[in-house]
Amino acid sequence: MTATLGQIDQLIEAARRQLDGLVALRADMAGEPGSEVESFTDHDFAPCNLIELPLAAQRFEVSKDKLRRWCRDYGIGVLQGGRWRVSTPRLRRHLDQS
Repeated sequence: MTATLGQIDQLIEAARRQLDGLVALRADMAGEPGSEVESFTDHDFAPCNLIELPLAAQRFEVSKDKLRRWCRDYGIGVLQGGRWRVSTPRLRRHLDQS
């Protein structure tokens, strides 16, 4: 069985989303204060809707610099640990409006 790098990247990103969801669930069950993403009430920023900026740039064929600017200017992403994570629902809406 041969997998392409793109398929492997997608599997890794899916695993990261699952892990983010589990971490958030554990924090919620333990009564711990949430991360900055969890403090958003908007479902667009749920861990399952966030992907790393390089993957978003590749998947949506938008430059990384442009995505960083959109994250800052239009609120389509959130900084986590110094890295941008892009909300796929917000990015899709932004691309539809452009």
